[in-house]
Amino acid sequence: MAAGAGHRNHGIDPWLAGCLLLGFALRLAILNLTVYHHADEIWQYIEPAYGMVTGDWIRTWDIRSGIRSWLIPILLAGPVWLGHAISPDSLMHVRLAQGLVALLSLGTIWAGWSLGARISRRHALVSAFVAAIWVEFAYFAPRTSSDSLALSLLLPAAALLVRFRDTRRVPVGLLAGLLCGLGFVVRFPLGPAIGIGMVWAAGLNIKACWRTGWLPLGAGFAGGIACDVLANAVMGEWPLAWIWRNLFANVVADRSHAFGVEPAYWYAVVLGWQWNVLALAALPALWLGARRYPVLLVMALAVIATHSLIAHKEYRFILLGAGLMITLAAIGSVDLMDRMSRRWTLRRVSVTYLLAAWVAASAFVALRHPFAINWTVGKAPLATIDSSAHTPGMCGIATFRVRDIPFLSRALINRDVPLLMLAGPQAAKNAMANASRFNVLIAPTWWTAEVPAPYRLQGCIQPAQPDFEQTYCVYARPGPCSGEAGAFDYNRVLERMDR
Repeated sequence: MAAGAGHRNHGIDPWLAGCLLLGFALRLAILNLTVYHHADEIWQYIEPAYGMVTGDWIRTWDIRSGIRSWLIPILLAGPVWLGHAISPDSLMHVRLAQGLVALLSLGTIWAGWSLGARISRRHALVSAFVAAIWVEFAYFAPRTSSDSLALSLLLPAAALLVRFRDTRRVPVGLLAGLLCGLGFVVRFPLGPAIGIGMVWAAGLNIKACWRTGWLPLGAGFAGGIACDVLANAVMGEWPLAWIWRNLFANVVADRSHAFGVEPAYWYAVVLGWQWNVLALAALPALWLGARRYPVLLVMALAVIATHSLIAHKEYRFILLGAGLMITLAAIGSVDLMDRMSRRWTLRRVSVTYLLAAWVAASAFVALRHPFAINWTVGKAPLATIDSSAHTPGMCGIATFRVRDIPFLSRALINRDVPLLMLAGPQAAKNAMANASRFNVLIAPTWWTAEVPAPYRLQGCIQPAQPDFEQTYCVYARPGPCSGEAGAFDYNRVLERMDR
């Protein structure tokens, strides 16, 4: 039995409670400082949830193609409905949805504590604290994306798999399997890593471990799949059909290649680039942590290896792998500190110094390139949309040769007005012909000469940038609007462009 396995707590440990409160406070602060990490968070998840509540939303190609599950939008529909009901003219519905996923992310802090407590209380404190303050945990926690939710589901699942292998308690196995099933349907490319963890926890001898291992985990996993089946059935979709459509679109038809392709070694390069010298400094701690939990390192490597085989790569896709390695390094850092103390015949170093070192390391990653660019992602688009929506007398909005597609979002505009997209060399002509349908126009400054005369520049959202980088500028004309969006309705144009 591991050092901390026999310890029994009655109620929550105060140190764990402190880490949970610290982690949630940091996540709420980041939620209020940032908008989104990737546009998918809005257009693929919050936007459909907003559509379920209001009946009006922007539909992108992947939604129209049915390659995404309805499970996440249905999860977000509750906070979106509540926010819209409380404050229908604000973005409270967006913030409440982000707040919900931030709350769910606290499971990663519990997971760190659980894995550490199996060794000692010191390990538990350091591991939970790191999960609370490490920038990648905290920054991605409020993101309404499959990647963030997968981390929030599967890191606790990993801790439960370890506990289940130790105890063979059926409720633990059911819950671990349920989280694994939900994690799979939230982000199915993580399937190999999930499978490794489940097989390890259940036992390789299926016949001998059937009742005590495979059955509880399998039943829980089936429950997670059933949640997805039910969610999609409510929306009129066949069970798991979205997975096959997704595979066809991105593997056979190569739709994801349009967003960029990278070589197989890209994730290794990016991890080194992101963590810089810390990547080398953390290796001894990672190794010692992996000696405690080799299966978690294998799962992390499986996440990275699986996604390395996929041509389109983004760092957020391997969040689970990064999270597992950070957790192992946090656990291993306690062992490393103790080994160094014994080697140099020092008194046991206070954990406080180790926690301070982790805070400094997190700040180092957070404030330097490349991670630092994340703090401003999405702010200019949101400010532009907000400025357009609050233009006095606004009765319709059009984008004019805006290169970001999609750009307009019903969830962000939160107004029942016509939305139009004017693109291509005929944009000026079409703007004049349809000027009665909208009185606010969004365009880059380099197309100012083509903006029809009735529209006057109200301001640009990036005043510190030179003119050639003024991507988001708002123009308006006096007077009311008449008629619907017509042929240039935003959804109709998206469909014609297959975007």
